[in-house]
Amino acid sequence: MEKFTAFLEKYLIPVAGKVQGNKYLSSVSDGFAILLPIIMIGAIATLFGTLQVGGYQAFLVSVGAKPIFGFISAVTTDALSIYAVLFIAYSFTKKRGFESNSLIVGGLALFAFLLLIPLGVSGTAAESKELVSIAGAIPTGFLGARGLFMAIIVGLLAPTVYLFVIEKGWVIKLPDSVPPTIGRSFSALIPAFVVAISFALIRFGFSLTAYGHANQFVYSFLQQPLQALGSNPLSIVGFIIIAQVLWFFGIHGFMVVLPFLQTMLLPLSLENLAAYEAGLALPNPIVWQTFGTYILIGGSGATLGLAIIMAFASKSQRYKTLGRLSLPSVIAGINEPIVFGTPMVLNPLMIVPFIFTPILMFLIPYALTIAGIIEPLRGIALPLGTPVLLHGWLQGGLQILLVQAVLIVVQAVIYFPFFRILDKQALADETAENA
Repeated sequence: MEKFTAFLEKYLIPVAGKVQGNKYLSSVSDGFAILLPIIMIGAIATLFGTLQVGGYQAFLVSVGAKPIFGFISAVTTDALSIYAVLFIAYSFTKKRGFESNSLIVGGLALFAFLLLIPLGVSGTAAESKELVSIAGAIPTGFLGARGLFMAIIVGLLAPTVYLFVIEKGWVIKLPDSVPPTIGRSFSALIPAFVVAISFALIRFGFSLTAYGHANQFVYSFLQQPLQALGSNPLSIVGFIIIAQVLWFFGIHGFMVVLPFLQTMLLPLSLENLAAYEAGLALPNPIVWQTFGTYILIGGSGATLGLAIIMAFASKSQRYKTLGRLSLPSVIAGINEPIVFGTPMVLNPLMIVPFIFTPILMFLIPYALTIAGIIEPLRGIALPLGTPVLLHGWLQGGLQILLVQAVLIVVQAVIYFPFFRILDKQALADETAENA
């Protein structure tokens, strides 16, 4: 065990530290964090617009309210890449130390993203069945899930080009007497022009290829393979192991793997959400919400079952108090009191359940989904702190709620023999102190 720990400390921990401190990856995470309210608004609108409860759907149709929810999802879920590119560029510019330029750069990144989408849409007329083409319209196919990876690339590349020009000093400098707002606008002209020319050349270059435009190339060669990786259960198990091993050493492992998981799984979530809104079969058994709904029941390490054991089955006062104090937050997925109070960090006795419990929290519902016993998750974005069973009901109704309840029991069964040893030790220490 000591050799294994020394190996991880020498090789894994430094890499994890570099990943967590990487400006590019952390900018993606921060951009998605800013984006969360928009994701949630779209998801909630979809939920209310498609909820199958009694005569609710008939009521919406009778009062003419059903299209209202469609309006909201059309400019949130179906246009998510527009917001993503702006917020990622904004976050990256701030991390580079150019906070005063962050809004300008965010706007330029959005401009660059739209510049890469060729104009022109076509379709069949409803009555005449003739093919109709509109040359000046922006196609919406790459504004949602299919354009998310391009949004990440542009959200990082456009600020990089802009800030390169700024750092070289290639700007228009006005006298100090000019108001700062006007001065910043003029100083942004040359960098903005360089960004515009750069992305216009990229668009032109891809127009000469068989792909037609950059979005199709990125989707075919990058986003689709990454989504395939995200839908592979072995890759999910690998990310869980990395996150939990890092937590064992006191590093927030989930924050390290977060940018990779979001990049791979968010498009899959949007596909499920769109299918749910359209009343179609949900296509992806693994989505971003798989973590919040199953793997992270009770936070990192899946510790809700452990917290329940502590609160109601501990013989030592130490763990009984810890369990009862931490249980409300653990129900909401916040388990730092358990992680550091037990502790899980650098505790060789607890490393086995701490790593393998979340793996089982993934494999059990994944197997049930593949077998057709339960449906895939809807992909509805929910805020951190949504209580566990409510979370399950919103993601898939009663069946997912029941699966969560079963998983909590499984957690308790796995953790119990390991915790019993800790509890006996704590009880012996308390008895010795009181003697």
